[in-house]
Amino acid sequence: MNENAGHRERLRKRFDATGFEGFSEHEVLEILLYYTFAQKDTKPVAKALLKEFGSLEKVLAADPSQLCGIPGMGAASARLIQMFRALIQRISRSRAYDVSPSIASGSALMDYLGSSMESLPEEQLRVIFVNNLNRVIKDEIISSGTEDQTAVYPRKIMKRAMALHATGIIVVHNHPTGQLRPSNADIVITRALVAATDALDLRMLDHVIVGRDDKGYFSFRENGLL
Repeated sequence: MNENAGHRERLRKRFDATGFEGFSEHEVLEILLYYTFAQKDTKPVAKALLKEFGSLEKVLAADPSQLCGIPGMGAASARLIQMFRALIQRISRSRAYDVSPSIASGSALMDYLGSSMESLPEEQLRVIFVNNLNRVIKDEIISSGTEDQTAVYPRKIMKRAMALHATGIIVVHNHPTGQLRPSNADIVITRALVAATDALDLRMLDHVIVGRDDKGYFSFRENGLL
């Protein structure tokens, strides 16, 4: 057995015995990357990822094109990391839904979202469609990236709400810079959405801005802007 094969086997046995307890961040990435690198030593790639992004959480939040920019990373490995992140987010949302089946406040929304938006490298706008009890019907990403958020047409969101038989919406987006105060564009799109929901007798429950790295949130409703 060669040295790399022996190292892989030792990591696997440690995981079998204790899960990820006692694993360093680079060891977590190492063992994850085994599934796209059949023979190659994955430690250098794991350490390069951490050096570039700073933490395991930020590696999992990185864009596929950024991941593929790391020497040794390819599309299959980037996809594996994306799948791992998506799985964590899905479980997190499911647990939040089981514990708190309705979203009636900014803090409840943050419990539902978990850390899924706090480390995203680009701005993402999501709409959560809810019923009369504020139970989540559908949670959808409406736009992502550097796109001007004022280009997100309220008509598109209203059409989706009607198709889902939703009675209310919660809009949420992140500010990768960490700045929590709403921009002029945030205020404009919020006013447009309020007008659209009023016209269709829907409820605009809130527009929440998520900060970066556990820096909190800004709720339009809690700050008297809705």
